[in-house]
Amino acid sequence: MDFRYLKAFVASVEQGSFSKAADELNIAQSAVSRQVKLLEESVDDELLIRSTKHLTLTPKGKKLYDALKHFEAETTSLLKDDERTNIRIGIPHGLLESWFQGLLGEYYKTNDSNLTITVGGLQELREGVEAGRFDLIFTPFEIDSELISSQAVLDEHLAIVSRDPINPEALLNYRWICYGPEDLLLKIHRKTPKRIVQVNSITAMIKLVKQGIGIAVLPDHMTLDHKELRSYKKDTLPRQTIFASHLRYRKAPESLKALLNLLPNPNPDSESKD
Repeated sequence: MDFRYLKAFVASVEQGSFSKAADELNIAQSAVSRQVKLLEESVDDELLIRSTKHLTLTPKGKKLYDALKHFEAETTSLLKDDERTNIRIGIPHGLLESWFQGLLGEYYKTNDSNLTITVGGLQELREGVEAGRFDLIFTPFEIDSELISSQAVLDEHLAIVSRDPINPEALLNYRWICYGPEDLLLKIHRKTPKRIVQVNSITAMIKLVKQGIGIAVLPDHMTLDHKELRSYKKDTLPRQTIFASHLRYRKAPESLKALLNLLPNPNPDSESKD
């Protein structure tokens, strides 16, 4: 079924004649009449009763017209740039706890969009944004493809933290408090200690370190408010950059753009890859 036939049909009903419909669509009257005729042939039924003065809908024509107007209303609502559009965000648990939730208060001072925040693993987040399940994800790696654009939003300087003095060259002597199998303590050391506590909460990790239960690797900005903790730099601990990644829009939705504009830029001299 040709979309032009449907447009000609709706215009004819609303204008009351083929001639007025032709004026609205800026085509010849004969073209409008022909398109409506072809539409009737495609549904194998009469949709309009024609007279010299006006057009009258048949029962099937009325059903089709009502369905088309409902479709038009639903489509308009769907495509309308609604400032309360829901933004689907994917983020690792640690980043949500230690950084992103602090931005939400600032965001809602000037915005009213709904946010759905999902905690996930790094591979899950990447697959989710590429499949369109997330509008925005935060990860410690950049995605630069035909579909996805990334921008740096945070530089994390990592350090070994403890409550009591330690020897950074003898880490196996201490109990390790790790976020999970991807924890950097496990990555930078060839051997694994006999004593490990794994916990998937940054807040819990900090509390355990403050109790003197063990040592952990954490970004330095997470420990600024915990003056009782000692921090040790180590050359094998890399600097970690956090990236915000989203679909490569020609024009990003206003609700998403407002959130992106709020994000910090650790490298103001560099341009994001939009």
